[in-house]
Amino acid sequence: MPGPAAAVIPAGRLAGVAWSERRSLMWLLILILGAPLALIALIVAIFGGIAGTLTAPGVSTYAPSPFALRDIPPAYLRLYQEAAITSGLGWEYLAAIGKIETDHGRSLAPGSRSGENHAGAGGPMQFLQATFDAYAVDGNNDGRKSRYDPEDAIPSAANYLKASGAPGDWDRALFAYNHAGWYVDAVQKLAKRLRGAPLGPTGIPAGSGESQALPIGAPWLERVRGTKAVCDRRIVPDVVLLLTRYKMTAGECFAMTGHSMKGEHPLGLGIDLYPAPHGSWELLGKAARDLGWNEGCAYTGCAGQLPAPLRFIGWNGYRDGNHGDPAHVGDNAHLHLSWQHTPSLPGTPAARVQTLLAPRPVAVSQAPVRQRRQLPGAQRQAR
Repeated sequence: MPGPAAAVIPAGRLAGVAWSERRSLMWLLILILGAPLALIALIVAIFGGIAGTLTAPGVSTYAPSPFALRDIPPAYLRLYQEAAITSGLGWEYLAAIGKIETDHGRSLAPGSRSGENHAGAGGPMQFLQATFDAYAVDGNNDGRKSRYDPEDAIPSAANYLKASGAPGDWDRALFAYNHAGWYVDAVQKLAKRLRGAPLGPTGIPAGSGESQALPIGAPWLERVRGTKAVCDRRIVPDVVLLLTRYKMTAGECFAMTGHSMKGEHPLGLGIDLYPAPHGSWELLGKAARDLGWNEGCAYTGCAGQLPAPLRFIGWNGYRDGNHGDPAHVGDNAHLHLSWQHTPSLPGTPAARVQTLLAPRPVAVSQAPVRQRRQLPGAQRQAR
């Protein structure tokens, strides 16, 4: 390592050196002595950023652990993931709460599926009615909000946790959910057990790992709520998730004209995306990168180089010049996404389609049978 300045330039010779030379030597010394510190700072910044990306609490960057896959019903796991991605929280915290409260809705105790427990809480996430009313989310967009419906209760729990300090301060948020130190500790420990391998910085879950067939008797095409886009019903949950996360709106999805017959539009598996009122072209670019696009493969739409479930991402640099932001492609600017699928003729559904989210269950709602009056008992802090 470099020694003191006197070791580089003998003190007796420094007086005879011209000022211009001294100034050059001073900069050289600063470079020699400062480079290791700058390098250390750079390394700390890079690895600190990576560590923060992979381990920061509250970011949905983990696949489910084997324990989670064994224990959590698929319908509930999907709801935890969707609610977490929409809210920016970690799905494993929601799942840990759901496990402790009602065993993911499987508990037969009073207040789980109907009525209330001794503290007045009800539903799979155990809300007090007043608290639920204040933070309720219509998760399935059916016009009703029920604390007994997991499609409403789980995103409502995410909404309440976020309002209580998550993901910045999970201890405070969990304590607000249940005013007990043991509860905060139990949720934190269980959340760690539910985490599998890190997924990266996007917060988007891995592909389902198994492609989806079209459910027997189910319609092939379905409208994406809040838009005019009609897609293969199997990718609609993915599209809704991405629209919410990246503040986008949907253009054409299924279309038999105006697009290549060799692409995914005639299958309802390709969609054109634009910034929503509160979105931006920068956010569309972030979506492309988060899903696997990069400049090195932009010319081909990164076909064959993308992680499941996407097959093609049309963005800046694609050879036809029709995808990207207005600065690059003008009036036809948009982000195009295509999903992986088995071969199919235009105008017909693919036999199997790969998706971000697991298949939708036939039914996950558990409407209350009747309200039962509970006898007064010891009061615990509940939602």
